[in-house]
Amino acid sequence: MRSRFHRVAMAVVACALVTAGCGGPSNSSEDPVSSSTVAPTPTVPQNARVADDQCRSTPPAGPIDHSLQNLSFATGQATVAITGAEPQQGCYRFARWGNADPAVPIDSLLFLFKDDGSDGVTIDMLVGDLTTRTALNARITAVVDGTAYGADTCATTVTALSSTAVAGEFNCPTATRVFGNPFAPLDDTEPEPSQSSPLPTVAVSGWFTVAPDAG
Repeated sequence: MRSRFHRVAMAVVACALVTAGCGGPSNSSEDPVSSSTVAPTPTVPQNARVADDQCRSTPPAGPIDHSLQNLSFATGQATVAITGAEPQQGCYRFARWGNADPAVPIDSLLFLFKDDGSDGVTIDMLVGDLTTRTALNARITAVVDGTAYGADTCATTVTALSSTAVAGEFNCPTATRVFGNPFAPLDDTEPEPSQSSPLPTVAVSGWFTVAPDAG
């Protein structure tokens, strides 16, 4: 679990360093950030809670191309249900965020979705799985009100996979509390409890869709 968290956190830090905020405009006129390589800043409110029925929707279907060529997605959203934890229980929607190119060397596609604060969801899928099938396990981390839950083997069904769209749905019956927030990796984190203390768990499920910048 910790290695997965560190992997995502490093991607977030790299994104922020390269793009001066990963979605915000660059302060340097000599090094402009192309809109084709950076997803736009999310415009959803910091509290991204939506009606529960939004989490019961299904992702769109589309072409399946296992070659994984020309993937660049600047728009999209993830809708996530958290069950079994108060006050985080509910349905939340987060906008596509981060680098438009989801490739993370050497073996993953990492999709980041975030509100205008430090809550969001990360979806990490292995390239080796995506080149051969649409039913796979994904690594999911969901952060609500600064509290993160994650699982390494979330059953995921990809319903669209091509340069025009990627979409899918996921289910993590047992997501474990993660100490530290991948969307705020530079902040001080609370200490992890000892291994003898059971970690809180919740169920995390939802769906996502991404597409190239319509502009």
